[in-house]
Parts: sequence; structure tokens; C-alpha cells
Amino acid sequence: MYLFLPILSVYFCYTNLYTMQEKIDCELLKAIINSPFNEIDYDYLLANDPAKIREKELNIMTTEESIPIPISLSVKDIHIPSSESQRSIRLRVYRPKGKQNLPVLLYFHGGAFIYGTPEQYDFIFFRLALDIDAVIVSVDYRLAPEHPFPAAMKDGYDTLLWLSESAGQIHGNKNNIIICGSSAGATIAASVTHYARDKEEVNIQHQYLLYPPTDHILETSSMHELAHAPIQTRKAAEWMWRHYLQHRITQPLQYSVPLREKDFTHLPNATIIVCEWDPLKDEGKKYAEKLKNAGVSTTLLEIEGAVHAFDFFPCLLAETFYQQQVKLFKTILTPKS
Repeated sequence: MYLFLPILSVYFCYTNLYTMQEKIDCELLKAIINSPFNEIDYDYLLANDPAKIREKELNIMTTEESIPIPISLSVKDIHIPSSESQRSIRLRVYRPKGKQNLPVLLYFHGGAFIYGTPEQYDFIFFRLALDIDAVIVSVDYRLAPEHPFPAAMKDGYDTLLWLSESAGQIHGNKNNIIICGSSAGATIAASVTHYARDKEEVNIQHQYLLYPPTDHILETSSMHELAHAPIQTRKAAEWMWRHYLQHRITQPLQYSVPLREKDFTHLPNATIIVCEWDPLKDEGKKYAEKLKNAGVSTTLLEIEGAVHAFDFFPCLLAETFYQQQVKLFKTILTPKS
């Protein structure tokens, strides 16, 4: 159920990072070290056999105890048509029972564009859908390297279009759609948001981006200073962009790299969350700055003591942030007609 866990023995080899180790939330760090996913060498597999990560994660997930679905929550997988012939898109839908016209969170899971599934977020969304009284729609988008950009963005936009017409089928409000994502999923959410703005077919009410990778250049201060941080390394970021962009790595296509977009005007209001000990931190901040400079109302939050994907680990920091998210979403999800 975790997003990205490079083996921590690599991390501890770097003596200049002991200061970082001391400042990362100690309970969080212990949870990371004890995770069974820590046995997967993500950096090596991203470079040599990225699809193997899915197999190894699945093997671990099958040994985990399943989480019971709350009685008041409906969880269903549905399939909607793709804009590409003879394809469908799987959506995992979390819906509070007995309610209609709910706000819709369109969500994209993390996983370096290469791995991850909607089910890995069950432990969060089982609670969140009920706590914020919203329908959460998690997209099982196509993964790189088999399906590089723009496959995931197309799946996301097809889902957005479907929701704009058919959200009522899942008891959602088609006029109150919020786009969200974590890690690489936040990148996809940002890409879909820019694309939707230009297509002028759907209005997105808000964009909620959790520790987003926004730039393939990887030359920010935090990317260098925190290059060997737990969970997310610079090497991993390099390989995920290579697999996602492939032969367009030197000249990325429009919409593929959010920070490299030229027009940030008329985008929906944004909430962007970064982590103190995440190499992606500075590019997330730069993305927030570009939005603000374009007149987009933007809230930027930095979580102290946190590393990338910290909210996937059982610790007080993650629980405190969960409660903070509930408050944020309750503010964002204002009723729409």
C-alpha cells in the first residue's frame, strides 16, 4: 500500500545525511524502516526492470490483512468507455450510502507513473469519503513504460468528461468536481487540469496536488540536497521521467511536464502540499508560485518532518495530516448548484 520505498540501507550509507535522519519525524522513520516494502530495491528496478515492481508490490499486498469496508460506505469498481475504441477505463468509486448530489473527488494514485493501484488507497479513502461526505473516483490509468505520456492523461480526461455528464449515476454532482492526486498522480492531475482549461468542455472547481513532481529537469536545490532521501531519490525521479516521456525526454510534449507549461492563467484554485525532506519540494513550490503569479488563488503547505509519501505510514504525523486534510477538503468542497 506504499508508494515508493527505496531501500533505506542506501540512504544510511551517506554520512552527510545523518542530520536529515535526526530531523525527520522519528516515528515516521521507524515505520518506514519496518515496512515490508523496504525490501524492494525500487531504484534498481526502475532502471532495469520497472514492471517488476508491480509484481513485487502485489506479492506483499496479498499477504496483508484486508481492511473491512465501513457499513455506511459503498465501494465499487465500474468501467467507463475510453475515447479510444475497444477500450474501457476502470474506476474505483467510494461513495457514502444513502446520499445524493455529493461533491466528486477525481483522484490519481501515485507510483512514479509506472506502478501503483487505486486499491492501495483503500485505507485512506474508506475514511475520507465518509469524513468529507464526497464521492471519490480513483482512476486505474494506464502505466508507463508500456503506456508513456499521454496515455494516463487521456484516461484522466476521459474520466473527467464522463463525470461531467454522468456523475449522477454514482450520486455525484457533475458541477462540483475537484481534481486530486498524490506524487506522480498529482502530475497527471495537473496535466489534465491544463488540458481541460484549453479544451473548455469541463469546469474543475479545485486542484489538490499532494507532493507533486512537476519538472523533469531535476536541478532544484532540494533535488540536489535531498538526492538520497528516503522514499524518493533523485535517481528514481530521473528514471520515472525517462519511462514516462521516453523519446520526448529532451523535448517533452505539451501538458506532460506541468512546470514547463507556458500559460498558468484561468486555472482552478489550487492546494499544493510539499514535504520538508522531499527532493521534489522546491519544484512543488515553484509550481505554486507560477499559479500565484498568474492570478490563481493557491494555498501552499509544507509538512515539517515529513518525507515523500509520509501519509502512507502509521504514525502520529500521518494521522495529524489526515485530520488536516479533512478540514481542507471541507473548506474546498463548498456546495455548488
